Amino acid sequence: MSFFPGSAAAGVWPKPERAAPSGTPLFSMRRTMLLTVALLLAVTGLALLSIVGVIRRAPLVDQYVAWAACGMLVCLAIVILLLGRYMTQRTLGHIEQQLRRLAREDRLEAVQTSIPDDLKSVMAALCDYVDQVRTRFDALCLQRKELDIQMRLADAERQHSEAVIFSISDAVLVINPFGELVLANTAAERLFNFRLSDGQRRPIERVLEDRSLVTLIKDARTGDEHAVRRQVEYGAVREGRTETFNITLSTLVDAEGRSQGVVAVFHDVTREREIAQIKTDFVSAVSHELRTPLSSIKAYVEMLVDGEAHEEKTRREFYQIIQAETDRLQRLISNVLNISRIESGVMELHRELIQPNAVVRDVCDMILPQASSKGVGLESDPGEALPEIWADRDLIHQAVLNVVGNAIKYTHKGGRVRVRTSVDHGSGHFVIAVADNGMGIRAQDLPRIFDKFYRARESTAVARGTGLGLNLVKHIVETVHQGEISVTSEHGVGTVMVLRLPLLRN
Repeated sequence: MSFFPGSAAAGVWPKPERAAPSGTPLFSMRRTMLLTVALLLAVTGLALLSIVGVIRRAPLVDQYVAWAACGMLVCLAIVILLLGRYMTQRTLGHIEQQLRRLAREDRLEAVQTSIPDDLKSVMAALCDYVDQVRTRFDALCLQRKELDIQMRLADAERQHSEAVIFSISDAVLVINPFGELVLANTAAERLFNFRLSDGQRRPIERVLEDRSLVTLIKDARTGDEHAVRRQVEYGAVREGRTETFNITLSTLVDAEGRSQGVVAVFHDVTREREIAQIKTDFVSAVSHELRTPLSSIKAYVEMLVDGEAHEEKTRREFYQIIQAETDRLQRLISNVLNISRIESGVMELHRELIQPNAVVRDVCDMILPQASSKGVGLESDPGEALPEIWADRDLIHQAVLNVVGNAIKYTHKGGRVRVRTSVDHGSGHFVIAVADNGMGIRAQDLPRIFDKFYRARESTAVARGTGLGLNLVKHIVETVHQGEISVTSEHGVGTVMVLRLPLLRN
C-alpha cells in the first residue's frame, strides 16, 4: 500500500509552486492585509481632514461627505478582511480535506486550489515531511512483504513439523526455553492424561504429575550445552503395572549454542522387556524340564551299562523308568512344538465336520483305566442329538484329554470327575464342561493357570507335570478354533473348566 496509486518509484508529492494555478489570488492574506492597512490609513487621513474642516468651520455638506467616505472606507476594509479570511479558510479547508483523505485512503493528490503566499513555505515543509514519510512507508512495506514471506515459510515449516510429530506413535513433548509446553501429540496426551489445549504455554511442572520426569526435562534444558542429545531409561508404575520407556531428550540450540528448548520422545519398551523376560523364562523352564527326564534317563542307562542291574526284574524296572521318562520328554517336546506352531501361525490344521460327543467318549474310554487305577470315578454325560462342529479332531481330542487328565490328576482317591456336553443356542457354542471335586485352585493362582510352565506350589507336590498342558488347551480352543475357555474353582472344593467351541453356521 502506498500514498500514491503508482509504485514506490512514483514521483513525490507535488510542491505547492507546481500545484498552484498561474497568478496570485486577489485576496491572499498578504494583499488583504496591505489593502486593509491602506484603507485604514485613508480613513485616518479623511478623518483628520474632517476634523480639520470642523475646526476651520467647513461647510456642513463637505463634512458629511468626508465622514460618509470614512464610513464607506471602514466598511470596505471590513468586507476585504472577511473576504480574505473566507478565501484563506477555503484554501486551508481544501488542504485539510486532502490530508484527511491521505489518512483514510493512503493516497495524496496534488492540491487543486490556490495557495496563499504566506502558506507556501508551510506547505513546502509539509510536502517534504510527507515525502519522507512516504519513503519510510515504502521501506516498511518492503520489510513487511519480506516478513510475510518469512512468516509463511515458518508457518509451513511449523505445520510440517506438527504433521510429523502427530504421525509418530511414540509420545512427543516440545518444551520452549522458558520451560513451557509448546506442543504434544495425541500419544503424549493419552500417556500423561492431559489435553494440549489446556496445557499449552503452561510450565511443564503444571502439566506433568511425575516430579522425577519433570526433573529430567529441566536438566536437559538447563544442563550441559554440549550434550545436545541423550537417552535415558525411565520406569513408572501406572494402574498397578510397571511401564518402561526409552526417553530421547534432544536439546534445541541456536547459532550461539544457547538452549532454545527440549524435544522429549517417549518410546514404550514395556512390551519388549516383557517379551525378553518371557523368552528368558521360557528357555529357563524348558531347560529345567528337559534336564529332569534326561538326567533320569542318563542315570539308569549308566547303571545298565555298568552292569549294576544283575536281575531281570531290576533291568525291567530300569527299562520301564527309561520308557516313562522318554514318553514324558516326548510329550514335553511335542507340546512345546505345537504351542510354537500355533503362536507363529504355521500349525497345519485338518478341519472337518466332527461330532464332539464322539470325541468326548473316546477320551473318557482312553483315560478310564488311569482314573480307575487312582480310585477316581469318571462320569460322562453327553447330550442327545447335538450338532456337529467344523474343527480339527486331533487338536480337540488333545484339548479334552488334557483337561480331563488334569482333573483326574488333581482329584484325590474316592473323588469324582464328570464330563458334560451341551449346546448354548444363545451364543452359538458347543459346550464341554469338566467338573471335579478335587483339591481346587487358590484365588491367587487362578489368573495364571494358563501361563506357560506355571504350576501352583500345591500341584507340584501332588503330581508331576510341565505346566504346558493348559496353555496348549487355551491355544487350541481360542487361537485355532476362535472359541472360549473359562475356569471357576474353590480351593478344597473342586474345579469346573468349560470349553466353548463355535457351532457350524449356515
